[in-house]
Amino acid sequence: MSRTLEPTLLSLLPTYSKDLPQPLLELASSLLAQSRHSAGTLKAEEEVARAYACAHIACERLKITLDLPPIQPRPPVPPRIYKRLYTHLDNVLPASTLGRSGRVRTPSSKIRESGIFGSGQRIPSRGTPNKEESLAKFRSPAAGRVDDTPTRSTHKPPPPTKKKGGGHVSALPAWVRPTIGFMCRELEEERIGRTVLAGMLTIAAPHGKSTKDEWVNGHLTPLLAAVYFLVSSQLYVLEQGKELDDPQYIRMRKAILKTLGQAQANVNIVGMDEDELWIGWTDIKSKDVDGAVAKVVEKGWQRDEWFAGIKHMVKAKDVKIHDGDQEMEDTDGRSFSEKLHVQRGDTMLQSRWDMTEQKREEYRKWKQDMLRRIDEVERSRTSEMEIDVS
Repeated sequence: MSRTLEPTLLSLLPTYSKDLPQPLLELASSLLAQSRHSAGTLKAEEEVARAYACAHIACERLKITLDLPPIQPRPPVPPRIYKRLYTHLDNVLPASTLGRSGRVRTPSSKIRESGIFGSGQRIPSRGTPNKEESLAKFRSPAAGRVDDTPTRSTHKPPPPTKKKGGGHVSALPAWVRPTIGFMCRELEEERIGRTVLAGMLTIAAPHGKSTKDEWVNGHLTPLLAAVYFLVSSQLYVLEQGKELDDPQYIRMRKAILKTLGQAQANVNIVGMDEDELWIGWTDIKSKDVDGAVAKVVEKGWQRDEWFAGIKHMVKAKDVKIHDGDQEMEDTDGRSFSEKLHVQRGDTMLQSRWDMTEQKREEYRKWKQDMLRRIDEVERSRTSEMEIDVS
């Protein structure tokens, strides 16, 4: 793989007259392999520049260590697309890598504001610190005594870094949190914001790391719509005391789609480039929401703790559950979201799975009628026996 990257590296360093350093080839090859795992799904227009971007990142990260000449990038795609791809890969690929040679790789420099990632003037190489300089920052002030005996290291790890858009580093794309807030404000359901975010974190970023589920990583927008719908609809069921019918399902889905359609025009993060902010976003339609709801139910993600906590948002006075209804729920043993059976992505809910008040009333009438008939049969048999005896 290193040989295939050599022409790319040479084009990035046209004034480099020597043979390419082995650490540079190794790092470029390693970054390319890691990118296929960390950023496996790219747009077709971005995929053609994957190897070029990885080679560019390798040059930027080693230009000080290897004393490389000025980098002169000429990407094979338009600057706007390449800038977005470069930023994405530079964020997802590890900033510090240990090569085979045992040398510690230096982190890449920040993207320059002007030009298209040009290195500008050549940066002078840094001198190698001696032993005393290297250990100085790990010694306490007491280490400056006559005996110059080093004390126990007081170096502490740096605090968690911040993303450009603010907030702690998260495996979720930058647009997810502000979009959830925007949806809750527009639909006047601010109280479900934390639950929706908890659902997205549980499914798309379990244990603080991006999930390896390819479907989730490729359908984050419909997944957000499905999680929001399931939380909102479950709250509706608990507060109204009745199941969701088809007309209400359509109204809720339409409102969610309308709000998501307005998100890109209303959501922004100060200091973050728009292209970088919306990485992973896709435009969706009704069938995408239906398919995502079916996927959540199929995987059983709504059985996790984040969904079970919805009942705590409902006030006791607002919940009206009849004894018969409670008995039915205990017998059935399924929550509302588990009854969402969808044949295809573009089909509506099947009413046969919904236990509505009308069906419960029909069942009560049928039960009373059957008991009445049984009583009549018992009475007729008793009368016949009395006649035979007489």
